[in-house]
Amino acid sequence: MEYSNVSLIVFFVLISFILTSKTYSTNGEKETILKREEEDKELEQQLKILNKKPIRTIITKFGDTVDCIDIYRQPAFDHPLLKNHKIQMVPSLIPEETTSKGISLSTFQGSNTNNGFQNEHCPRGTIPIRRTKREDLVNAQYLLQMANNPTNTNTYTLSPMNHHFVSVEESSDGKTYFGGTANISVHGLALNNNQFSAAQIWIQNGPTEEINSIEFGWMIYPALFGDNHTRLFGYWTADGSKKTGCFNVLCSGFVQVHNKISLGAMIEPLSVYGEDAWVLPIKVYRDPKTGNWWLITTETIGYWPKEIFTHLAYNASVVRYGGVAGAKPQTSTPPMGNGYLPQLQDYLKTAYMHRMKYVDEKGESVNLNPDGVLTKKDIISDCYNILFAGNIGSDWEISMAFGGPGGTCS
Repeated sequence: MEYSNVSLIVFFVLISFILTSKTYSTNGEKETILKREEEDKELEQQLKILNKKPIRTIITKFGDTVDCIDIYRQPAFDHPLLKNHKIQMVPSLIPEETTSKGISLSTFQGSNTNNGFQNEHCPRGTIPIRRTKREDLVNAQYLLQMANNPTNTNTYTLSPMNHHFVSVEESSDGKTYFGGTANISVHGLALNNNQFSAAQIWIQNGPTEEINSIEFGWMIYPALFGDNHTRLFGYWTADGSKKTGCFNVLCSGFVQVHNKISLGAMIEPLSVYGEDAWVLPIKVYRDPKTGNWWLITTETIGYWPKEIFTHLAYNASVVRYGGVAGAKPQTSTPPMGNGYLPQLQDYLKTAYMHRMKYVDEKGESVNLNPDGVLTKKDIISDCYNILFAGNIGSDWEISMAFGGPGGTCS
């Protein structure tokens, strides 16, 4: 009789445990489902904000779907801090060069950015915006959270992508900056969907945990753009990428004014190893009257408004120049620059930047101080390197070479 009672007690305990475990399991599954549903709703809401009703839609020669949007109804103005923002159509000042302005086409040639329009263009009063797809937003998450430490390693530590970087910057010692500019050689690289590679300039201010950052240059990122083309890109954050910021116009923020060229535009022609060197002239600087940060390549593209920043609303504490390359975990990292380790003997066979300058408080473009430049890289390996050449004179001025083949990097 006692044995039977004990057996019954054990039986009921087991049943209770099984039912409780099932309940916990069911609750966990419900939480996962609810979280996915919430994320899906957020994505759909974001797509509605980004993909405005177009006045005209153009399919480019590169296969992109580009919508022509009323310039006053572009996604930027959905940002809560820009509801009363008055659009600035042209900069109040374009920084003057303090040194030689001449450019020798026998030394280098300037590439162009273009959206691939053929016989169609966006009507007057509209701007072209590459239509955002759901997968664009999902894939962008791999690079969105960047812990950009201006005093240490500039890492993407919060991102699920493994990455490596090389860069140079002035040892500023409390110096303030109002922009950065350089001519960046442009290259084509064969990458897969698990990889990205960029040549860029960083403009930053603020402590690590709330870093304000604007990053710009060229990027190859198949998962984000759907192809292997070299494209113009911009990125911003006002809080170390915790809640603010995005690439190009994948969120509200960047105000576009050019009616033919947009962020995400293709860059062509590209450099050919040992034969041709093509560069992208690019500049971002703070407008002295409005405080907006203008992006200028061969054309004036648009700006990041002062209102979306905290520390960068006033000035920058760091201007950095270099390259970043990354890949998903357990995969090989991609090439950077032109895919070869840098060298300073032949600029037709290396990736480089030259005419590297910062913009000062007077709105003038000033050469970096060669004696105060720091070279940084996150690892010592044969994957990537950077070589600072200093001021090599002529139209080259302050120059450096960077890049590498990638691979399995320690």
